[in-house]
Amino acid sequence: MRTDLIPGEWDYVSCHCIVAIGDGVAFTYECAACGNTNLRFIHTLEHGGDKRPILVGIECARVLMDDYNIPTLAENETKRKERWRRKYRTPGRCITTIEDLENRGKL
Repeated sequence: MRTDLIPGEWDYVSCHCIVAIGDGVAFTYECAACGNTNLRFIHTLEHGGDKRPILVGIECARVLMDDYNIPTLAENETKRKERWRRKYRTPGRCITTIEDLENRGKL
């Protein structure tokens, strides 16, 4: 993990993934904290002080937030939305925000 990213200074924004049906476009992402390129779900965090966003994987999101629950809940909800899109063959972006988790009674 990058040494300039201090755990505990980050707020959770969202988790998202892209659903492509058939031979569609392959999306590749890189974790801004550790450089891992094997990401299926992207977690967006925002710095508490200067509000800059960062896109990371779940492990780095957990470390940067000092919280294991929110990234896990958001990724599970995004997986549920992804399954629905795949079942009904509807390509697009699946996204889960803090408000989505609150509306579904997860937080």
